[in-house]
Amino acid sequence: MGRRAVVVNFTIVRTIGFALVVIGFFMPVVRVLVNRTGFQLANVLMDNNIVMGLLMYAVFVAAVIGLVIGVLTMMSRRTKISAGTGWIVLLVCIASGLIVFFAGLNNPSLQNGGILILIGWIVALVGQVLSRGK
Repeated sequence: MGRRAVVVNFTIVRTIGFALVVIGFFMPVVRVLVNRTGFQLANVLMDNNIVMGLLMYAVFVAAVIGLVIGVLTMMSRRTKISAGTGWIVLLVCIASGLIVFFAGLNNPSLQNGGILILIGWIVALVGQVLSRGK
């Protein structure tokens, strides 16, 4: 029997990564006094520092945009998204979250949602790199 080559569409991998980020945003992300979901954390940050609050929302918005781009690309071969767009969306998503985590939070500890967001970033980054920017 002949062996069949396994072909992996890395757009699917990248899209799964963005989906994990979106799902993680609805779960408890960090513990700062109490457990907070991504939206609760963004609201608290908006009260204290509007830039950090907006960056927290940027994580979610960029992940949703990446998810929509991935789904549209998989649904239609005619949909052409420039390679730069995928990289920009991914980098905005990751950079926004890292800036909030390291500069906007005081002594945070990651919860399940935060870990899922990190895993989603890694999966999306691997999918983007291995797709060679397609």
